[in-house]
Amino acid sequence: MFRIITFRVHAIMKINLIVLLIFCVGIVAVTITSCDNTLEPLDKDTGIFAIYGFLDLKEQNHYIRVRDLNVPFTREATETIDATVTLHNLTRGTSAILESERRVHQDVYQHNFLFSDSVFPDHEYRLVVERSDGVTVEANTRTPTMPEPMAEPLNQNCFVPVAFSLEPMNGGTVVIRLGLGPTSSDRWGTRHILTLDDDQSLDKIEFTFIPQDQVISILPGSDPDRRCAQHLRTSNIYVSYIHYGPGFFERIENDPFDIFASTQRFGALYYDTLAIPLDTSRVCPPDC
Repeated sequence: MFRIITFRVHAIMKINLIVLLIFCVGIVAVTITSCDNTLEPLDKDTGIFAIYGFLDLKEQNHYIRVRDLNVPFTREATETIDATVTLHNLTRGTSAILESERRVHQDVYQHNFLFSDSVFPDHEYRLVVERSDGVTVEANTRTPTMPEPMAEPLNQNCFVPVAFSLEPMNGGTVVIRLGLGPTSSDRWGTRHILTLDDDQSLDKIEFTFIPQDQVISILPGSDPDRRCAQHLRTSNIYVSYIHYGPGFFERIENDPFDIFASTQRFGALYYDTLAIPLDTSRVCPPDC
């Protein structure tokens, strides 16, 4: 077993959270100039509220933004919201009414609903937004399994293939990047999207790489004969990964967010960084 290292400030860890965080910290800024203040409801049956947010298994505070689709996108019209938001853990049979926090951004009120508690892996959750007249909008998600990551073999030289894996899975997606150091200022490679397919078991994903090849990929133009250890800040190579609940990554990846046309962006994920120790001593050949 080896040590998991988490770096909450990693920019690379959040590379695929950009779509989500846009609406969490200021989606209004990119659309306010084209807002139609006479906007009609998108769907008179289920388009009453828009829901944007996600549950993070590594956090205690989870913010879900709710917007009334039946009011103009102005400061006055958005000052209050007629909504009670409840998060149900269907697996455990529990529920909690979420606290409301209001903020102003670009002269429009945004209503964030806070759930301050742990989220459990591989559990089914349902978010229910209810208007005072009894009309409701629901959004369901299943959290990722959050298994202990595995990497093997450990403490080998840079030319020995290393297999990174997560098991068990529940149909979720994992997006990873490999890097040469533990901070956002270090060099990182391209992302790899890991999903279950017919050639894998029903509950395991795996990504196999050669550290030397990753160094060459991350540092274009570097001499392929130079040992990867010459470029590592430590004797580790790092795997940053985001584990999404079933269907969540595919939805935000393939269906770009639109503040007027999108009515549900609710899911679950977590992200972490794994340090994989390498033997950085010389190898003869090819180092000699």
